[in-house]
Amino acid sequence: MTKIAYFGPAATFTHEAACKKFGLDQEYLPLRLIPDIFFAVARGEADFGVIPVENTIEGAVTHTLDMFGRSGMEGVRICDEIYLPITQNLLTNPEGPQSLEEIKVVYSHPQALAQCRLWLQKHLPHAQIQESTSTAAAAQFVASAGRSDDRSALGAAAIANRLAAAHYGLRIFQESVEDADFNQTRFLVITRQDTPYSAVGQGREVTALMLSIKDRVGALHAVTSVMLKYDLNMNRIESRPSKQKAWDYVFFIDFFGHPSAPNVAAALAELQSETFWVRVLGAWIRETAALKVED
Repeated sequence: MTKIAYFGPAATFTHEAACKKFGLDQEYLPLRLIPDIFFAVARGEADFGVIPVENTIEGAVTHTLDMFGRSGMEGVRICDEIYLPITQNLLTNPEGPQSLEEIKVVYSHPQALAQCRLWLQKHLPHAQIQESTSTAAAAQFVASAGRSDDRSALGAAAIANRLAAAHYGLRIFQESVEDADFNQTRFLVITRQDTPYSAVGQGREVTALMLSIKDRVGALHAVTSVMLKYDLNMNRIESRPSKQKAWDYVFFIDFFGHPSAPNVAAALAELQSETFWVRVLGAWIRETAALKVED
């Protein structure tokens, strides 16, 4: 049986995404923090890890990007991705609030709260907003309030998915409280370099790079020029502090193509001379449904 580590506890969106990709008949390992998933995969404690990397409303999940630059992660690669439509729901304890006015505190993960910012401002301006480690942890807390001697805790609500409502026995007080109906999160599937894995489905090959550019005028332009020269369509570029020295950055680039293709291999060779270093993070198939019309 395959062991899959995910950003937990049970019933997070990451858990939902992992089940979508691997099915229910696997061994799932919920971990509290995104770095824990990377470490579990790197140490061989899990065959695969599933982590969020990007949301259509709030952009990149920086904790995920930063982990690829950590020491000891050189043997971890991206082997697949998962797109999951995100519907955020306001959940309450069955013994809790009967009206919006009775909700005093709203708990959820920072990304989920940000995705519902406008709805919260309009409908719950009086409520305190409290961050939690995950949407499921927020649901777990609200569920436990009903078993607490502190009845004031029943004035709490959580923002999470339907899976969390069912798993923790909560009431869906209000459906679809996200600010945009196109809300989606992209998740990465990571594994060790020597773990065999073949993505299933139709789509286009995607390669992800991480690189450090030289400190000179036009350095980033030189990188993009190489991509253009070899007819490689970049569909994502993101920068993050290198955490090695002040004002030093690394770049993450996704583009269509596979490292074994002649034009990609030639581009990678040329990028080696235009940068301090280049690391291929992985290659996989982007499913047809996730491709934009122009792709």
